[in-house]
Amino acid sequence: MINEEAAQSQEYKPPLARQNTRLLSRLGRHVTRKHVYIVAAVLVTAVLLWFLRDYVEETFVILSDQEAVSAYIQNFGVLGPLVLGFFHFLQVIIAFIPGHVFVVAGGYIYGLPVGFLLNITFVVAASQTGFYIAKRFGRPLVGRFVDAATLDKWQSIADKRGILFFTIAFILPVFPSDAMNFIAGLSGMDGRKFLVANIIGRTPSVILLTLVGSHGLEFSNRTWFIIAVVVALIYIVGRYTILKIEQQHSQSHSDEPEA
Repeated sequence: MINEEAAQSQEYKPPLARQNTRLLSRLGRHVTRKHVYIVAAVLVTAVLLWFLRDYVEETFVILSDQEAVSAYIQNFGVLGPLVLGFFHFLQVIIAFIPGHVFVVAGGYIYGLPVGFLLNITFVVAASQTGFYIAKRFGRPLVGRFVDAATLDKWQSIADKRGILFFTIAFILPVFPSDAMNFIAGLSGMDGRKFLVANIIGRTPSVILLTLVGSHGLEFSNRTWFIIAVVVALIYIVGRYTILKIEQQHSQSHSDEPEA
């Protein structure tokens, strides 16, 4: 009789305890499902990078030299556009790789019309990929590609902003444009709206860099001077724009009533 009462007391759980147990069980399954693929992908990537470390080291040396990039891509013949696209995707995900090198290389190899079409297609597609990665997997994964300081600063500023803000971010060369792909995904922005900002904002720089690759050797000193002046003016406007955005953001936070 005593044993039966003990067994019943062990089996009995108050309603709140049962509810908490079910909640923890569901939460555990949710977290496992959401993060197991991320952990697996990171581990597989780490293993591949270790086994291919010599090739990866050689590749990063090549990536810093536009002429080397052009020669490397040309070696692949008809598969060259696919290699160019791969590098564009790699550059967007690994933001410290200099992306302008690939755009210039595309113009140098394929000329202005074809090179521009290839470049804008790959750049926009890669940016959309970064956007959807952030939207799907959230900040834990994005934090592996973007440093915490940049992420904290721009995620706070970009929150609830629309097409115009991200268009300007891609046009002006002072924004961390590759990081903005992920930040837009974290902001809750619609994918179609981001695509509009992506295309409009990326087009001017892609045209300019493709033109440099295709006709840069033919430019006179005067043309290079004009380009330098235009870039300098854009940079100044960009710095001023960022300053105003930061001031407005700080002001809006200071005006918020304390809880």
